[in-house]
Amino acid sequence: MKIGASTSNLYPMQTEDALGALLSLGFRTLEVFVNTESETSPAFANELRRRAQAEGGEILSFHSYTAGTDPYLLFSAYRRRFEDGKEHYRRLFEAAALCGARYLVIHGDKEGGVLPEEEVFARYEELYDLGQKAGVTLLQENVVHFRSADPGFLRRMRAALGEKARFVFDVKQCARCKLEPEAVLDAMGDALRHVHISDQSADRDCLIPGRGNNDYRSLRGRMASCGFDGVWILELYRDNFRDLSDLEEGRRYLERLLNN
Repeated sequence: MKIGASTSNLYPMQTEDALGALLSLGFRTLEVFVNTESETSPAFANELRRRAQAEGGEILSFHSYTAGTDPYLLFSAYRRRFEDGKEHYRRLFEAAALCGARYLVIHGDKEGGVLPEEEVFARYEELYDLGQKAGVTLLQENVVHFRSADPGFLRRMRAALGEKARFVFDVKQCARCKLEPEAVLDAMGDALRHVHISDQSADRDCLIPGRGNNDYRSLRGRMASCGFDGVWILELYRDNFRDLSDLEEGRRYLERLLNN
């Protein structure tokens, strides 16, 4: 199993420098967290791809800095704002494609959003179709305080959108939602395409793998039952570890555990 990492681990380090740091730690599969609009430019995307390929790496996925504000940008009652939001996502999809990325992660609408679910799904489908034009697949992540925190919402999304409903599983978000991973994975089923991994303990919901209580072999088995055998991306935050070498330690722990 491959273990990759997100540049978001090193925020607020500049995105290209974070990519370089992860490559120097031995990570060869990366997620790029785009932190500002200028980082969606073709020139910036081409530079990220060049740096990754120079070290034998690949960029698997993108994640936008607008994730927290997408409920306002994409899922408000003001349709024109959604049209402008689609333009932002068009640039993201095109940048992701230039980097060679297959996926773009979205948080979606917040809990208690103003739109009926049917309209939320319809707008998601428009974004999904926009991504497909660039050859990039939009993925819905399970996130606390968003509609996607509810496994029932994920099931209804699959029922409404069929093959256009594709998902990212984030284990720390399960902990924050006070859900067992199985509940979320069951809802995602064979639509699971991408994973954000970390460790958890009784009092910490985001730790370097190996420093908490997660049963990763069991977790991998449950994902395999969904048909998933892809990359796990380490996604923490800078205050969840002390040294950059801690990320390498977490990767090596998972590689030893899951590849033996």
